[in-house]
Amino acid sequence: VICGSVKVQIFLTSLDNDAELVVAANLFKYSQKNDVVNEYVLKLNGTLKLKGACFGIRNQHLILSYIRPVKGLDPEELEWIVASIAVIADEYDDFLIEKFNL
Repeated sequence: VICGSVKVQIFLTSLDNDAELVVAANLFKYSQKNDVVNEYVLKLNGTLKLKGACFGIRNQHLILSYIRPVKGLDPEELEWIVASIAVIADEYDDFLIEKFNL
């Protein structure tokens, strides 16, 4: 799923009963450590602004992800998760690049 400048990817950890849904978006290339950016995004993790999503680093990219057990997941919730990640990632992608001159 493409939203603005980010691409949202959807994964399942397995096909077993204990599978988890992972919805993630790469924000931008993040190959050089920046302590100020790290502190800023880590402080955002767990806040209501991210709606249960969290920032991390994967393959030298800053990512935003959401992980949830598949059990009990309904189509409306899946749609909400994907849309939330897309909108939040697109918003923070541009915001962080501008704020920290990345």
